[in-house]
Amino acid sequence: TGLSESSPLLQPPARQLSAIPSNEFMAAGESPPLMVWIVPALCCAMAYALYNIFIKKGSSHINPVLGGVILQLVAAALGGCLLSFLILQETNKGGGDIGNIVAYDKEGIFWAVLAGLAVGTAEIVSFLVSSMGVQAMQSIPVIIGGSVLFGTVIGAVALHEDLSLRGWGGVLLISIGISLVGLDSEGEMG
Repeated sequence: TGLSESSPLLQPPARQLSAIPSNEFMAAGESPPLMVWIVPALCCAMAYALYNIFIKKGSSHINPVLGGVILQLVAAALGGCLLSFLILQETNKGGGDIGNIVAYDKEGIFWAVLAGLAVGTAEIVSFLVSSMGVQAMQSIPVIIGGSVLFGTVIGAVALHEDLSLRGWGGVLLISIGISLVGLDSEGEMG
């Protein structure tokens, strides 16, 4: 099943997210205005911060692999509940078409599986790092900042995305910050 132009994956319903423009930006290869995506992005950042804090709190009480598996099961259950809600919402419209909600193709499945492998690995290794006694104030910036660094480089090399000189300067500053936090000997002693 391919994605259609009216798919909620490509163009959210106006009644729910009216501030989000149509996929004209995607078609033009441009990013939408900052005000369109900054609030969801900051909510995502908060969720990642909590995720890492919760891993830190639990890491000394659970095997890293078991912790990663439980985390993934809970995430899968949450995603399943959200998908079920969207399907029920569409079905209750009376003759609603759920085809756009469960839309996928082979390439989408392939990348979702690779993303699952990557996040599963990240979760297990995050539990492992935290179980070593590394302070959250050191491990989280290195892990998340490192993700920004690697994501930017991979985006430029593999996805052929462009970043301005100012953007690369920001990546350099993040890298310097990661180094300063990671090498903080005060944190190791405290």
